[in-house]
Amino acid sequence: MRVARLFHECESLWRRQNKGGNIRVPVPPVDDTIGRTFAGKYRVEQMIGEGGMGKVYKATQLALDKPVVLKVLRQALLGDERTVARFQREAKAASRLNHPNSISVLDFGQADDGAMYIAMEYVQGKDLHQILSREWPLPEARVMRIMGQVLSALADAHSVGVIHRDLKPENIMVSQGRSEPDFVKVLDFGIAKIVDGSEDEGPALTRAGFVCGTPEYMSPEQARGAKLDHRSDLYAVGVILYQLVTGMLPFDSDSAVGFATKHLTEIPPPPTKRRPDARVSPAMERLIMKALSKNPDERPQTAEQFRAELLAIEKERRAAVGRRSGPHSAPSLAPVPRKVTPLDQQETKVSGPPPNMPSPWSAREDTLKNTVEPPTDPGKASAPTHVPKEVARTTVEGTGALVFKVATVVLVLLALLLAGAYAVQVFSQSKDHFVPGEPTEVPPNAPIPGRSGARLWELRPSKSERRPTDAVKAMLDGDEAFKRQDFDRAVSFYESAWKLDARPDLALKLGEIARLRQNRDEAKAWWAEYGKLTDPPELATQYFEERLGH
Repeated sequence: MRVARLFHECESLWRRQNKGGNIRVPVPPVDDTIGRTFAGKYRVEQMIGEGGMGKVYKATQLALDKPVVLKVLRQALLGDERTVARFQREAKAASRLNHPNSISVLDFGQADDGAMYIAMEYVQGKDLHQILSREWPLPEARVMRIMGQVLSALADAHSVGVIHRDLKPENIMVSQGRSEPDFVKVLDFGIAKIVDGSEDEGPALTRAGFVCGTPEYMSPEQARGAKLDHRSDLYAVGVILYQLVTGMLPFDSDSAVGFATKHLTEIPPPPTKRRPDARVSPAMERLIMKALSKNPDERPQTAEQFRAELLAIEKERRAAVGRRSGPHSAPSLAPVPRKVTPLDQQETKVSGPPPNMPSPWSAREDTLKNTVEPPTDPGKASAPTHVPKEVARTTVEGTGALVFKVATVVLVLLALLLAGAYAVQVFSQSKDHFVPGEPTEVPPNAPIPGRSGARLWELRPSKSERRPTDAVKAMLDGDEAFKRQDFDRAVSFYESAWKLDARPDLALKLGEIARLRQNRDEAKAWWAEYGKLTDPPELATQYFEERLGH
């Protein structure tokens, strides 16, 4: 029951902090701290938020008459060695950061009555949760501008060994300056982890396997209680990006356990599938789904890399806009025909237009076919002279136009031949390819031909045989069938996906369906494969045993 107990602890924390962040929910000033002076340096003006560890106040730094944020640890927690150490670690982690997009710690100390406090810079603005609630939909360019700064702050934190572990919209402040809109500050390193091990951090601040953070934004490894690295923060960035472009989280649940379970086992639907009316570019959607990979090795590997890929999308978008408004967007005017004499009518040849360009003669075709003006003698009035239609037509088209027509026909015939050859090749290979929506029916225990009678769970496609994109499509179709309780079709989709890419979450899903069908041996086999693919901690193993009723 350790899993349930740990998730219960996390859910209690989540419910206290949910829907408002952990330091910025407006609360009427009801305590006697208002008006008090801390350490003879900071006069408390008003309470601006409250979290699980303490309260947050707006205060004035007396020496400089400057507004600051004062975070004060609860008196009731001063006797808890673990909480005091975590509070000190927050000050220590934030003090390591020296980046314009990270909150600055100004001071840390203890008042005369023993109250511990952290003084931080005051940022006036709105948090990203408020912006999302009031201003969605956000232009993609604005999303990239905000999250690019977040990633820049994370890159700095990760470079000094600090993992945030609780990144969410409530912890991202956005202020509006005169010259720089949407200036970002990343806040609240309250459960940050320092991973360089250069200093002794005192007592262990979390028990082995303890799950802490905000479940809606937890990486799978964080929900599992596994050891974390900086790529866990990048998963949270992926969740926030998903939320910014769709206005929705990747998963829905009414409990912390539900969110954590879905982050562990389910592939989120692409943003355009979850919110068809969302304006999100294909490149942005691909980057978001990459960041939400269950396997950290498949995500962007550093915050710098993530930011570079994000900025590349903006460059691509600007280039596309430039192409749409380029020089060929406006119609061109046809040139005025020059005047010719009957003599050079026989000698002048006009070459045809280049490929894919409209004929410059189209606007005046009827005139050119029937009438050409002779040269004008100065001082004398001139009148139009009629010439035979055959002569005018020969003059306009000439030999060059005929060559152009012949070349066009040849090119069209060549393109048709190449298209036919490609179609034959695709058709010859199609019978070996996966077709989304039409799973290959494979009995659960049937051996695969040519593989020495091995069961499906024992088989994994080679690196050259893997087709991850098709596997994800098949898995999503299987999820839809599972929701309809069409287990046979769900199994068919999942098994088709397994043959394309042996993913750990597929083994988990197939094991669960086998358990529901009372096929304990098959469930054990699939979950054993899951263990081989993910090397889960003892908590996950115990979870499987509980599901099987041991």
